[in-house]
Amino acid sequence: MHCSFSRLRAFLALILFVSSVGAPLVPALASDEDQVSTPLGGPIKSLGKGSRPSAPRPAAPVSTAPRPTYRVNAAQKPTPEVLGGKSLTDGQPSSGTPYSPGTAYSDASEKSSGDKAAAPGQPPAALGPAPYDLGLIKKVQVGNQLLPQTPLRVGNLDIMVPLVDQMPILGATVTKADPRNMPGGNVAPTDAQNFQINVPAGPPIMMTVGRETAWIGNLEQTLRAAPLVIGNQIYLPVFSIAPLLGAAARLDDAGTLVLTPTIQSVELFPIQDTFAITIKTSAPVPPGLAKIVATPGGPGNSPKVYVDFPGYSMGFDAGNSTIERLVAPGSGNVLRARAGMPSKFPDTTRIVMDLKKPLVGLAQPLPDPTLYALVLLERGETPPVLVANSNPMTGAEPPIIVQGTTGETVSNLDRSSNKSLRGMNIVVDAGHGGHDPGARGKSSIEKDHTLDIARRLRAHLQARGANVLMSRDGDYFISLQGRVDFANQRRADLFISVHINSSVNKGSTGTQTFYYTAISQSLAREVHKELSKATGRPNRGIAQARFYVIRHTRMPSILTESAFVSNPAEEALLKNPQYRERIGKGIAQGIANYVSVYGRPGLSG
Repeated sequence: MHCSFSRLRAFLALILFVSSVGAPLVPALASDEDQVSTPLGGPIKSLGKGSRPSAPRPAAPVSTAPRPTYRVNAAQKPTPEVLGGKSLTDGQPSSGTPYSPGTAYSDASEKSSGDKAAAPGQPPAALGPAPYDLGLIKKVQVGNQLLPQTPLRVGNLDIMVPLVDQMPILGATVTKADPRNMPGGNVAPTDAQNFQINVPAGPPIMMTVGRETAWIGNLEQTLRAAPLVIGNQIYLPVFSIAPLLGAAARLDDAGTLVLTPTIQSVELFPIQDTFAITIKTSAPVPPGLAKIVATPGGPGNSPKVYVDFPGYSMGFDAGNSTIERLVAPGSGNVLRARAGMPSKFPDTTRIVMDLKKPLVGLAQPLPDPTLYALVLLERGETPPVLVANSNPMTGAEPPIIVQGTTGETVSNLDRSSNKSLRGMNIVVDAGHGGHDPGARGKSSIEKDHTLDIARRLRAHLQARGANVLMSRDGDYFISLQGRVDFANQRRADLFISVHINSSVNKGSTGTQTFYYTAISQSLAREVHKELSKATGRPNRGIAQARFYVIRHTRMPSILTESAFVSNPAEEALLKNPQYRERIGKGIAQGIANYVSVYGRPGLSG
């Protein structure tokens, strides 16, 4: 951490002083129903009458750096007409699933039949229409900044607006790209036509004027429309860019398309005698933006602490979130946690903690600007200091460490390898199979590696007492829905999908683990740490993704990528039984660590 613990304690002491004199950080709302939002795991409901809006979102910083000069390629497509006139593309797009607003990735189906183009950030090959009737969109607003330009329409696929100056609101910046770093030969004739969108975590999104292809690291992304230049401004396809930034898009009754950053996940961590809540955002939360309110409760109403994020939409599916499992009955002072968006304030996310006794919520800074931490304490209590160092090169998110008041640093993770998994039902899903080979290396295919690793993982889990259910235990094909049904119908406690990565760039290496729901992020973190340690390969971190099998299973679910079969050196490792054994053992150790910290999800009971 870059600042000393003494400075952090001084900052927190100031907040505690404000709380101890009885003044909440913002005034409490008028009634209990105003404070209650949607239980995670249930449908989103509107808040009751009488709600008051939170303080307006402060203006995000606007880039003052000189805008790069771009030239229009002579081969670039014609300038599209403004909305209401003739569109650039008259043909109807092929069928497909449109982008789901507020998600970090497009709604891609899981990779299958060896097609690695459906990796996170990659849309289906057939692009569907935009999520809104583009003819209804008159203006575009980013955060609280209304763009003066009239949107340009590209058929019924996308709209184009200049977004460079507003990118900081969505947590990104735009700079020129070095053509030497552009993969796949996606390079324009002049350097000025290559640019990249820099995001807080993860590789930059690299694009070229006039090309309908973007690159996220080594992953190729098909855009709905090619970036273009009009005058000295670069126009970007909104419905292509928004999901890559984790932004939400909402069309209001006046015809204004509002783009906002999102709350992407919420997790609770038991620390010492209380809880810390970490909230993952798609863009850093400006200081003073989040509004924390503590209410004492009363007859029939439990005490509560809630936090509002004005200008941040809810980017995860509350109906599929399983955060409440982390708050078992009788665990500390937290009864349950809920999230929702008040109907009167459509661009505000509210997170509510129901408590057994009155507590206050104190924000704590973390090195990762896209993580917001809140600690629940009694008034006057000295808070622990949270330290969560994140590796900026890989995006890996190690566990939170607690700095106690005595100065002794301890981990909140129980690393005991003797923790039994007895009685747990764990589905191990070997990716691909049968006529679906998965990715191909020079001399091996993915489906063979995944089955062998899955069997080794089963042996290690059974040795710890788990009941292991294999979605496939031979070389045959199982559909994605069949894998999901297999796990859900058996009320599995955990779902582990085993895959091998691939890339058009043969130099790509390393391990990566994907998750979708908030509680699955904890499982991904624990498993990936042990997987990376066991293999010794480059750590590509964990990432949220919309793979079908981890999106539709109802238990904590992850998808592991243990190596690149497209990389000759890593393919050689995958063909070594000892390496596959290390993969299986590492995943099993990560699962044991997860259960020792967070307990059993309990679906099978």
